[in-house]
Amino acid sequence: MYVLISNGKYIRITLFTVNMKFGVFLRKERELRGMTLEEISHQTKVHTRFLEAIELDDFSLLPAKAFAKGFLRSYARMVGLDEELVITNFEYCHRTLQTKEESDHVRKHAESQPRHRLVFLTLMLIIVVLTAIIILYYQGYLTFNWL
Repeated sequence: MYVLISNGKYIRITLFTVNMKFGVFLRKERELRGMTLEEISHQTKVHTRFLEAIELDDFSLLPAKAFAKGFLRSYARMVGLDEELVITNFEYCHRTLQTKEESDHVRKHAESQPRHRLVFLTLMLIIVVLTAIIILYYQGYLTFNWL
């Protein structure tokens, strides 16, 4: 994916590869401009820990997706990146991350389901057998001499 970066007098095209993590791309662009997270935090009023989370691709530390987009817009504006392209890349990465998490959840659920089914069936069998014994005992068909 190509990202057009405009900074004053020059225009440069940076290749945002599929192999490059989104946060790494943002960090490299920030470092190219000689900016620190503290400077961006001071100017954008976005807490440093949220900016660090963005650069580490740990979006779970952000309050919500809407806030993340706002933080990214502010970050992009400060660094001189195209806001819409940054948001588009974030959406792509976030969707990929969600898809991976959902598939992991489905796989774990599928792995645990046979065990749950076995436990359920075992409990149901025990309940049916005990119910049958109690009914037979009270109707006189079954006696226990040892009681």
